[in-house]
Amino acid sequence: MSSPTTRLPDVVAGAAELMRTCLACTDGDRVLVLTDRATRPLAEVIAAQARTLTSASVAVIPDVAAGYEAARHEIGRALDAHRPTVTVFAAADPGDLLAWDPTFWEHLERLGARHAHMPALDDIALGIGMAVDYTEVARFTLQVRDLLTGTRSARITSATGTDLSLTCAPDRPWTPFTGLYQCGGQGGRLPQGEVFCTPLTAEGVLAVSVIGYPFNAESGLLAEPLLIEVADGSAVAFDHPDETLAVRLRTWLGEAPGGLRLGEFALGTNRSLFAITGNLLFDENVPGVHIAFGHPFPDYTGADWESPVHVDMVVERPSVHADGLTVLADGQYRTPSLPPRS
Repeated sequence: MSSPTTRLPDVVAGAAELMRTCLACTDGDRVLVLTDRATRPLAEVIAAQARTLTSASVAVIPDVAAGYEAARHEIGRALDAHRPTVTVFAAADPGDLLAWDPTFWEHLERLGARHAHMPALDDIALGIGMAVDYTEVARFTLQVRDLLTGTRSARITSATGTDLSLTCAPDRPWTPFTGLYQCGGQGGRLPQGEVFCTPLTAEGVLAVSVIGYPFNAESGLLAEPLLIEVADGSAVAFDHPDETLAVRLRTWLGEAPGGLRLGEFALGTNRSLFAITGNLLFDENVPGVHIAFGHPFPDYTGADWESPVHVDMVVERPSVHADGLTVLADGQYRTPSLPPRS
């Protein structure tokens, strides 16, 4: 089932890092890779690396976009049949529906499984995105978290037109996502590497080059940035040459309670990734910034509000200043305590 691309050394190395470091797989584990027909070649590479350590199975599920309920039923059936201790979701999910399905995560929690969530997985995400030292990603992510803890104000600028000022609460936590899911019940997206908070408010303009789920599969890497005017912590205007895209995004966010509020301010911390690609799974972790409108993940951020939607927006090669300290310059970490990767 493998294509020439899925035999590239980086893809194999990425699958090995996923199993050995991120999920800490041992000979006592049972691995289950959930996939679809289109992504199966990459899923087989992941399973092959798992089998160098322990037993592993691949379950092919129906296409999620064609019918979520049918796919979800098959996922549940596979989990019950295999009772895995380690799971990987490697399948297309354009609406990111499974990630927002609490019954799925509850099922994994009952099994005590460690989980890697990899929707829209492609050769770049599994190769370049995973064939890195995730112990180092985790170390650096925690270092950035420590640097930003207590931040009161931040400013984001970019050559594409971003100029956004944010007011942060110094007592609200900055949360690190390191990509290490090594204990039962832990799980999250991979590739990974970010820190984030929910600011109190924001003012200015965002110029974003990638729009998150459920728009990402269709829009990809924008040829021209989408401009979003932000006032009093909420998006108030959207401008793009593709007027239909701007209207669809504003409608999607505007029709949901809290959807236009700025819910997440995040910095990508995976310094082995150098440029965004249009695939949000990969791009969120590239050194830079993504801003999300909608749900602020209050369990992590301490925010006192919620929303049923969450759409990430990636700023290309931004500069970030926190309390006057330059953290990022043109997409590169530049602070004295965060030296450039050698």
